[in-house]
Amino acid sequence: MSDVPEADQLWGEATGHAVRAFPVSGVPMPEEFLTALVRVKRAAAQANVELGLISHAQAKAIVAAVDLLLDGELWDQFPVDVYQTGSATSSNMNANEVIAELARRAEPPVELLPHEHVNRCQSSNDVVPTAMRIATAVALRTRLLPALDAFEAELAVKAVEFWDVLKVARTHLQDATPMRLGQEFHGYAGQVARSRRRIEAAITGLSELPLGGTAVGTGLNAHPEFAARTCARLAAELGIGFVETDNHFCGQSTLDDMISAHAAVTTAALALHKIGCDIRLLATGPRAGLGELRVPDVRVSSSIMPGKVPPSVIESLTMVVARVVGNDAAVTFAQTGSVLELNVMMPVVIDAALQSVRLLSAAVWNVNRQCLQGLAATDAGPANVRRSVMLTTALSPHIGYHAAAEITADALASGDEIEEVAARHGITPQQFAEWVDPVAMAGDPRPPGREVSG
Repeated sequence: MSDVPEADQLWGEATGHAVRAFPVSGVPMPEEFLTALVRVKRAAAQANVELGLISHAQAKAIVAAVDLLLDGELWDQFPVDVYQTGSATSSNMNANEVIAELARRAEPPVELLPHEHVNRCQSSNDVVPTAMRIATAVALRTRLLPALDAFEAELAVKAVEFWDVLKVARTHLQDATPMRLGQEFHGYAGQVARSRRRIEAAITGLSELPLGGTAVGTGLNAHPEFAARTCARLAAELGIGFVETDNHFCGQSTLDDMISAHAAVTTAALALHKIGCDIRLLATGPRAGLGELRVPDVRVSSSIMPGKVPPSVIESLTMVVARVVGNDAAVTFAQTGSVLELNVMMPVVIDAALQSVRLLSAAVWNVNRQCLQGLAATDAGPANVRRSVMLTTALSPHIGYHAAAEITADALASGDEIEEVAARHGITPQQFAEWVDPVAMAGDPRPPGREVSG
């Protein structure tokens, strides 16, 4: 049951029935969704008064009530559990009732009816999937994209900073040819850039709103201009190109856009997992691991080993990724709730998708600030290059693959330096110096977007 004292409750009968019917998790719908929902109510009222469907006083009262809700102090008036009716009709009616009651308590009071006025030209079946798309698109645009932008920019900074640091690349977790540490980070920046583009495309997909379809997509009881006018207002207010969908039956009965959007979030999460775990692996040690990177000390140490500096911030990220992947399973499975003209698993999709965006955004900012910005290269990478047996790869064009492989095998068996072993196989020091140049083997000496200095 709601913790709000009965005398202070703004909601009415429909909300009360829902509170009693769904005592499941005790978790209400996310504020991001509720914000989008009441924004739809405000834009709908403004469209309805233009169309002559409600009075100016009624529209003004709805706008004032929504503005009061958007101040954020009254979200406790939305007690309906996430695990409610699958269309989230109870949340829609909760909003209608609260807005109507706020209008009744205003000075001067305005009589609004939840169904007839606040819900005019609407149904839960088109309003809820509309608010779901708006909330997700706004969260992606305002939370996750800025976090990824900053993370990509810092990776690009590190790529330049580490460009002259040579290291041994690794494929199959085994030594490969030399590369630049900066090239590795340039690759990470590219991953994030591509994740950003997928999310931007997902926002475009979410911008088609099913508002105006009412109960089943036919638009029954809605003015033919209502949806277009309301969507235009939402687009102008939020800076996202929201438009009325050209196929209401698709928009109301499926979760395709949400599944695609969350898949883009999951892809970004897994990209960040790869980057974080690579950094963690390269920072293993400091003496018994790879030790090529040093992560900042965030003072979260061992309870038994003095001075230990674990990569705790990255571990936090990996758990967020685990949650996002789990949420992706929930969002994807919820498509099974798309039966005939309506999906009846929307509330759990709303909760899962917005949680994913919220958590991943926070984790990215945290890794950027408390790990990436303070990340440092050590001398271990260049030292590994000097004793890498894979330097023999540069000999292959000159003496052949099999002869170079014999030198590699000899070096591994003897433990001697490659240059010394090469000399035993008839390669002069001058030839070795000319043919085996780790800097040249690492490719372009110019950092991305920079000219060679000097």
